Amino acid sequence: MDAAELLRLLAGSVVHRPYVYTFLACFVVFATYQLGWRRMLAFLVPTYLVTYACEFSSTRNGFPFGPYRYFDDTRGQELWIANVPFFDSLSFVFLSYFSFIVAAALLGDLPQLRSRLVPWVGGVLMMLLDVVIDPVALQGDKWFLGRIYDYPYRGFYFGVTAANFAGWFFVGVVTQVVFRAILAAMAGSRRPLRAVGPLFVLGACGVYAGVFLFNLTMTLIIGDHPLALASTGVTLVTLSTIGAGLYFQRVAMSTRRSTHALERS
Repeated sequence: MDAAELLRLLAGSVVHRPYVYTFLACFVVFATYQLGWRRMLAFLVPTYLVTYACEFSSTRNGFPFGPYRYFDDTRGQELWIANVPFFDSLSFVFLSYFSFIVAAALLGDLPQLRSRLVPWVGGVLMMLLDVVIDPVALQGDKWFLGRIYDYPYRGFYFGVTAANFAGWFFVGVVTQVVFRAILAAMAGSRRPLRAVGPLFVLGACGVYAGVFLFNLTMTLIIGDHPLALASTGVTLVTLSTIGAGLYFQRVAMSTRRSTHALERS
């Protein structure tokens, strides 16, 4: 493949998947602001590589997402790497990052990102996104996503398999653990992470919520009302739990500050 063909296919990926690159642009803005461009790339590149390896593996031996296959209807129109469309693995970059940041905010681990619990909570938050994403993506032929992939058998949740949800949790945890390890390795040679305030956290939560709302909107558009009802429930429970967790985290931080102020006086 020459450079001109590569650029044509990359451009095709953007044209065919503008929503992916909109969310990816949000990742670049937020992560560069918070981490700096070097650490932003240190999240983007390993996360893409880990996810691609997992997708490449699953389409051959079923680990970790369970067995599935991609239909190559858009091959020649957008970039594919072997049998995996480029945009699909790239999507996990922003999905993992915003799950990671929301988890860190819930655990009071911003800006340090040192807690070992954060990737586990982040993995759960990323899996919850998939509960809304994959059932409607599986019906991509009914909207502009297109016919992308299929399982060899129908899964228990609107066609999606349990192994797929487990795989999303696995990838979320692994990519975030890998990034924490990279952060630790870079700590001595880079300036401290930027302190972020409530507006940054609110914005990150907004992008996380936006992924839910985009896929819920597509579910409503295709008229799958049982799935729309289930996805609405998952969205409301997840976002209300996050909202309550952030509220109590903020109250706890205010209480600690008041206690320290009293102790100093």
